[in-house]
Amino acid sequence: MAQKIQNIGNQYTSKKNAKKQRHERRKKVVKKRISVFGGILLGIIIVLLIMLMLQVKGNHEASVERQAKEAQYQKLQDQEIELKEQLNNLNDEAYVEKIARDEFYLSNDGEIIFKLPEDAKKDKQSEKK
Repeated sequence: MAQKIQNIGNQYTSKKNAKKQRHERRKKVVKKRISVFGGILLGIIIVLLIMLMLQVKGNHEASVERQAKEAQYQKLQDQEIELKEQLNNLNDEAYVEKIARDEFYLSNDGEIIFKLPEDAKKDKQSEKK
């Protein structure tokens, strides 16, 4: 049953074969163009995704750094308030006199300071700290 089939060499069949070959060549060219443009598009998408990921990472790092700086700023503000209060207290003569009496055991003329055992315990505890 395997017989060889030959084309008839007339004008109709040669036109059909030429048309078929042109169509096949066009299909190959279209496939090549689609694959090239698809590859370029895929490359662009990959580059954009990498840029997006880097931007998200940078934003996250900046956010963490900002929160840390805000916490540090708040701590410095609290410290400034404490220092201003301490400065105001040091300008008050009654406060300075109280500190001098409590910590340095200073007295006014004619006063006698007695040191109690409870005071000694407090001094030892404050020295340990």
